[in-house]
Formats: sequence, structure tokens, C-alpha cells
Amino acid sequence: MMQRGYLCALLVGFIGLSAGNVQADDTGYTLPYRDVLAMPQAQERLDPAVRLFFGQQQFPQPTSWRHDYFVDRSGNALFKSAESACRNVALENLVTLQERARAVGANAVVNIVSDYSRSPRNDSDSYQCHVGSMTANVSLKGTMATLPD
Repeated sequence: MMQRGYLCALLVGFIGLSAGNVQADDTGYTLPYRDVLAMPQAQERLDPAVRLFFGQQQFPQPTSWRHDYFVDRSGNALFKSAESACRNVALENLVTLQERARAVGANAVVNIVSDYSRSPRNDSDSYQCHVGSMTANVSLKGTMATLPD
């Protein structure tokens, strides 16, 4: 019975130390959108009917504007490289932006910017990702628009 008590105490201590590390470990990365868009999963999941324009990329004059939409997702980073975890979360965010565009009747998401900690980073080529001990986080913001065909 004593061994069970020691085992429980050891387990509680390990969980406490792990939780502290989750808070302490936060590394920021700046990664290219092109790596996300080149993923086989992106080819399968992104809808070509809802176009994506990053940062200051040029796009046709919209026939109508919708509102901005903010998406902030975290994903599992365990047993993955930081870059792989970031790409997966960035892809989830892009899929979510496209779903939102369809829901409001738009056919494009324009002015997509990385918006970590509500600090927009207007870059057409890259996004920010923060990786802790267990999760990766990417925040994106984009404007829903209807573009001419």
C-alpha cells in the first residue's frame, strides 16, 4: 500500500512539473505560407472556389465586402517538429476562413494577416506561429469579399 502512495505522489509531481513547462516554453516562428499551401492535405482540403489573398497581394475589385474574421487555433505539437505542427494549425485556420467566407456568401478571403496576440503582421509571404511544450498556435485575420468571376 505504501508503494501506491509513493507512485501517486510521483505522478502528481510529474504532472505539476509538466504543467509548469507548458507555460514556460513558448517559441515564436515566422514561416512561409507557401509551405502550407504545398502540403498534400492543403490540396485536398482547401477549396479552389474560395480564393485566398495574403497581406498586400493584389486582387480584383470586390463586388461586395463582408466583415473581417479572426481565427485563433491551437493544435497538437507532441511528437512533431515545430514547423510541421505550425503548418497543420495554419492549414486548419485557412480552412476555417474559407468555411466562414462560404457561410457569409463570399468567394474570397483577402488581406489575410498573421494576428498573434492581436498584433497584425501584414506580410504576404509568412505567418507567425508560437509553439509550446504541447501545442502550436496560429492566429489569422482576413476580410470576406465577393470577387468578380
